[in-house]
Order: sequence, then structure tokens, then C-alpha cells
Amino acid sequence: MTVGANPKAGGHTGPPLLFLYAVSAACSRPDCRCALWENSLSWDVLAACLILFALSAVWGLTFPLVQAALRSASPLVFVTLRFTLAAAIFPILVWPRAFRLNRDLTWKGLALGLFLFGGYAFQTIGLAHTTAARSGFLTGTLVPMTPLFAWLLFRARIGLRSLAAALLAFLGTAIMAQPQTGGLNLGDILTLFCAVSFALQVVLVGRWAVRGGEIQLTWLQILVVAALGALLVPTEAPRLELSPVLLWALAVTALLATAFGLWGQLRYQPRISATAAAIIYAFEPVFAGVASWILLGVAPAGATLVGASFIVAGMVLTSTSLSEAQAHVP
Repeated sequence: MTVGANPKAGGHTGPPLLFLYAVSAACSRPDCRCALWENSLSWDVLAACLILFALSAVWGLTFPLVQAALRSASPLVFVTLRFTLAAAIFPILVWPRAFRLNRDLTWKGLALGLFLFGGYAFQTIGLAHTTAARSGFLTGTLVPMTPLFAWLLFRARIGLRSLAAALLAFLGTAIMAQPQTGGLNLGDILTLFCAVSFALQVVLVGRWAVRGGEIQLTWLQILVVAALGALLVPTEAPRLELSPVLLWALAVTALLATAFGLWGQLRYQPRISATAAAIIYAFEPVFAGVASWILLGVAPAGATLVGASFIVAGMVLTSTSLSEAQAHVP
């Protein structure tokens, strides 16, 4: 990963220190609720930041892994197997709390699961038609989309920075669609629908996540995705060929990216400000691009890199005002 410059020391620092500097810059604003860099360091908040940063890494690193697994399974078959496995494992890990449901949690879990399914389905199908790096960066547009949906659904206030961030993300997408990069293909369009679905899920998580109900909401979301995937498998040409890559991908995505990842989002994001969380999630497409380059040997085209830089700039810019939206990436 490219090393970033330390604006205070004038030298260079690695990604972890760059990440902590970015969070500290956001949290130093007077209207920020994050107490990470106040008079005394809150280790509870720091732990939440580091856990969410690790989850962003896991989500980003799974992009090339899923793309490789799609050589052995059709998209909806893979999504169904992934979430069915996670749905079976998660209740065992949290027994018996996953079954303590009420009507309110059930309806919220079903709604969250519907949008989560849309995100993963569009993302997985899109990966069959585009590169892992482009998929990762386009999925990242959910960050500037989030405050827009928060305003449409809940009339959350949108500042000029959020509007500028949305424009940057749009320009980045347009640059990535230049002819020399193959144009905006079917996979890219499906991935943008994925970003819309994830953004809506993020807004609703910010509204509905409550301490003590994150386990039930996590399990319900996983169940809904598994059920919808199974119902829609006949709509594609189902394909399944067992291979070591497929089994490894299912294990990693079901346990780490799905069961632990979704629970971690609902559990730890409420402990920090949405501003700090948005900056952390903005690193997910960076991990996706790096993983695609290292694991698959797919070096991004020049226009893709330029467009991606606009998208990342939009994500970082919108993170400075995302506290209004109460939101989170995959």
C-alpha cells in the first residue's frame, strides 16, 4: 500500500498511523461526538475504531476471493451458500440470544435483510462481469450516497461538504467509464445498485441499531439473505463445482465477513461518531484494490486509478459531515 505523508512531521507514515491521524483530525472538530482525542484517551472508543478498521479490511480483502470463487459457483448459489452457512454458525456462537425476538426487532431485521440481500446479490453478480478493484471502488460510493438517502428518508440535514462529496463520486464514476477502461459495463452498473442497497441498509442501521438487539438483528439479516438467495437461485443458470478455492471463500466470507462482520458493525459502530466511522469504512475499497493487485495480479488502469481517487476523495470529504446521517461499507 502506498505510504502517506505526515503533514506535521513532514516525513512519511504507514497506513495505521495515517488512519489514526485521519480519525483524530475528524474527531478534533468541536461538533464531533467522538471523545477519542480529548483530554484522556477512551480505550473503549479506540477499540471500536480498530475493530471497525479490521472489519473494513476483511470486507475489502474478500473482493478478489469472491471473484475467484465465482469460477466454481454461480453468483446466487454462492450468496445462498455463504449466508446459509453463516445462519447456521451464528446462533451457535451466541446461543440462545439470537432467538429472543419481538415484533419490532423482527420487522426491522427483515427490512435490513432485504436491503442487505440487494447489496450482496448485486455485488456478487456484478463481480462476474467486472474486476475486483472496480467493484470495490464502486461499492465505496455508498459513503457519499448515505447522507443523501438519510435526507430523503428522514430529512437529515445535508451540508455543502456532503453535496460536494456526491459530485466527486459522480465524477469518479464518469472517469472510470472512459473508453480505454472498457466503459461502464454491466458489472459496474450492478455494483452501483449494490451501493444503493448498502447505503439504505446503513441509514436504517444507524436509526435502528440498539444495544442488546444487535445479535437478533444480525441473525435475522443473515436469515433473510439466505432465504431470498435460495428462492432466486432458479432465476439464474445454477452452477456449483466444489473446489478448494470455493470452500476457502465460503469459510472466510461466512464466518469473518458475514457473521462476525455484521455483528461487529451493529455492536461497535454506535460507540463512535458517524464521522470517525465513515473515515474507517472509506478504507474498504483501498483494501479491495490492493488485494486485487497482489492476489490476482490485476493492476488497475490509469483512468480507473484517477476515477478511484475522486471516489475516495468524496468518501473522505463526506465523512466530515456524515454524523448527520448516522451511517456505515462491504
